[in-house]
Amino acid sequence: MNLRPRSLIAFLALSMLMSLSWSACAGSNSNDPVASSLAPAATPAGNATAKACPVTEALWVKPPEDSAVSGSPAYGHYYVNDDRSIWASAWWVGHEESYLQPGEDGIKTGWFRPAGETLEISGQRLDGQSPPLEAHAPCCYPTRFQASGLAFPTAGCWEVNAKASESVLSFVVWVAP
Repeated sequence: MNLRPRSLIAFLALSMLMSLSWSACAGSNSNDPVASSLAPAATPAGNATAKACPVTEALWVKPPEDSAVSGSPAYGHYYVNDDRSIWASAWWVGHEESYLQPGEDGIKTGWFRPAGETLEISGQRLDGQSPPLEAHAPCCYPTRFQASGLAFPTAGCWEVNAKASESVLSFVVWVAP
């Protein structure tokens, strides 16, 4: 991942806007768009291992205001901890196949965490042996927004953990081959 912070922010903002546009086209069944959870995430049909993966449901919520993100915040899919201090974008949820399909360089993920705090991201595969998740989170974002790149070395069921100051967030995703 050799993107400069400004390029990465622009890419993430565009990715989030595209995700929101696709999600808006799909519609929502919820009467409470502020914090409604989604139906369980889809897993590849016929894959017993994928079906056994305890994928965390993402929430359809409006992220915090942040000067690093242009425009006013729009609803999107996020993993959010209980005190709402750490958020991770789940831009792939709500698409035809709601599981991660990383590209050659992994996936880009936008986060919100306590302003100016260092975001530490780790992850491990739950359903087999694998090297750990590689997370690239450039330093020194002064606001709540933080861009990152996540590289999953193998397909499977993965737990992702994030920590910033005293705040923590954990979620489980299925990573497709």
